[in-house]
Amino acid sequence: MPDRSSKKSRSKGETTEQRKPSPTLPLWKKLAFSVLSLALFFGLIEVILMAIGVKPLSYEKDPYVGFSSQIPLFISQENSEEMLVTARNKLAYFNKQEFSREKPDDTTRVFCLGGSTTYGRPYDDTTSFCGWLRELLPAADPEKKWELINGGGISYASYRVAALMEELADYEPDLFIVYCGQNEFLERRTYSGIIEMPETVRGLSAVLSKTRTYSGISRLIDNSDKPSEEETEKLDGEVNTILDQSIGPKDYERDEELEAQVISHYRFNMARMVDIARAAGAKVIFVTPASNLRNCSPFKSQHRDGLSGPDQEKVKELIAKAKQQLAAKEFAEALESLDTATQTDDQYAHAHYYRGRALEGLQKFDEAKIAYERALDDDVCPLRARSPMPGIVAEVAADRDVPVVNFLDLVEQKSAHGIAGADLFLDHVHPTIEGHRLLALEIFDEMVEQNWLTPRDDWGEESISKVAAAIMKKVDPKKQGIAMRNLSKVYSWAGKMEDAYAAAKKALELFPGDAEGYYQAGNLARQLGNKEEAIAKLSHLVGVKLSPQITYYTKAHIQLSDLLSEQDQFDKSEGVARKLVQLVPGSAPGIGQLIKLLRLHSQKLLKANKPGEAAKRLRELSALQPDDFDVRVQLGVSLVRAGDFPAAATALKTIIEAKPDYLPAYDNLSYVLAQLGRLDEAEQTCLEALKISPDHQAAKKNLALIRRKKATGN
Repeated sequence: MPDRSSKKSRSKGETTEQRKPSPTLPLWKKLAFSVLSLALFFGLIEVILMAIGVKPLSYEKDPYVGFSSQIPLFISQENSEEMLVTARNKLAYFNKQEFSREKPDDTTRVFCLGGSTTYGRPYDDTTSFCGWLRELLPAADPEKKWELINGGGISYASYRVAALMEELADYEPDLFIVYCGQNEFLERRTYSGIIEMPETVRGLSAVLSKTRTYSGISRLIDNSDKPSEEETEKLDGEVNTILDQSIGPKDYERDEELEAQVISHYRFNMARMVDIARAAGAKVIFVTPASNLRNCSPFKSQHRDGLSGPDQEKVKELIAKAKQQLAAKEFAEALESLDTATQTDDQYAHAHYYRGRALEGLQKFDEAKIAYERALDDDVCPLRARSPMPGIVAEVAADRDVPVVNFLDLVEQKSAHGIAGADLFLDHVHPTIEGHRLLALEIFDEMVEQNWLTPRDDWGEESISKVAAAIMKKVDPKKQGIAMRNLSKVYSWAGKMEDAYAAAKKALELFPGDAEGYYQAGNLARQLGNKEEAIAKLSHLVGVKLSPQITYYTKAHIQLSDLLSEQDQFDKSEGVARKLVQLVPGSAPGIGQLIKLLRLHSQKLLKANKPGEAAKRLRELSALQPDDFDVRVQLGVSLVRAGDFPAAATALKTIIEAKPDYLPAYDNLSYVLAQLGRLDEAEQTCLEALKISPDHQAAKKNLALIRRKKATGN
């Protein structure tokens, strides 16, 4: 049997060193080693994927929309790889900006992003809120180097701003200031198959999408189950708005489902911007969008579905009646008309807008504001941010712990009776220079609140005034006048003639020598029925040495001559047309206008029993239109009535040569020849007429009279 005791003794005889357990690493070291290994592994994968050109998914993927191309906003400046400048093919949408590729030491780089408000429209970067901050920040905190770059893109919606932010994330940003929400409905797009992404998933996805590894895995998955074209709408590389493809807001139709999807997409993009910025180590400030309520009527109204034709007419008649009542300051009566209109059709935007006007007239300002907001939300051509959008900005900011500047509240505080209007807006959404200044100061205060900015001890109103004076010195009234004139054209395009006229007059105040501005104001005054004002404005272009190739120059002459003609100022009217023909020899529009006037004026002169003056115009008209038979006839008649028998005889003979069977010419010629004492020729003319028509009574009568005169000598 085995000796169990010996085993025990051997076991007891083992050394302490032999019995000591194997050494183990502390848990924290194991975890650190694992994390380091994973980091090295994925870092190596990132390097490999970068080498083969795989981009992070967040640079190009939006589950709602994609882009057919991504043209960079900033490119290397010629002869300098170190400097970046706005790409030439982007200057139609962006201000020209430049900055160094590598951010200088101790510099705080701030990008202002958004749509045309950020751009500074209808003016430019100089007086935009970004331009104000560019001057305010270094003046207030000179210890830092501040770099403000305006990345506002005209007609850029939030999804394009987010895509642009991905590019700018590579340029060492410190802060993004984002103001957008007015352009969400400009481009056609669909949302088939889109399911709202949960917040937690979206946050994690945003972080992972900055890596190429995640991008590569996503592409493999996408290739195995590739979505259809409808699932992600493909937009053009640059803005292509519905408005660019139409002649007005007519292409917009009410679509409540699409509107809900657009607003959902807006919410997604605002959150995505925060993720992009934070992945780049940058901070974000959001600005809530604000719009002109009081002084901007809807761009397009549409009746509610199912409203009968008679009821549609009823609504329009009630609105027309209410507008007359408003003009007469009969506010209570106007409100009654508009209440009936909105009861008949509660979705017709213009009814709510004019109802707001009536309520304001009655000093019911809270109710008026509600009516104006309803008009904004029922506007079928939504060129202003819908009323939920400021709230969405605030909600996303709260969820992501992002500071927000409530521009909407600021505008209401500074506007009469708390209703945003022309106090701070130049048009439907673009702030005045003062509006931009107030917004910049509000952003400034928020930066101080966040400890991102430390103003010097003596900073105050006097310092701000000095900055304002410096900015206003840079303002070019001529450029601003042109900008307002262009704004007037936009309003004209939208059918908002009163707003267009107001903008045109403002344009001339800023740039009094603008020839095209005079045409724009004159043309609009004419359309609005203000003929005297139209004549005054258009008269500025007559005799001015302008290029005849300029379209509006020709139009101004033609419109002015028409206006003068309508007021029976025949000589002046023809003088304008002759001036155009003289300045532009062979001008088809000028000659056509002169022909029209000569024809019209000669007819009026004949009716006024002024055949001699009519004959002068008809002679000129006949020279311009030698083959016009009717003009020859009218000239012959006018000469007969004027008693110019020698000229009449010649004219009547040319009529007979042109049309030998035209009997009235024979009748008149026989009469004229008899008056001249040429009785034999007169008799022969009657006989020729009777050869053509033996029963022609006028020829028989004239022949009898002529023969009696020959016989009696009387």
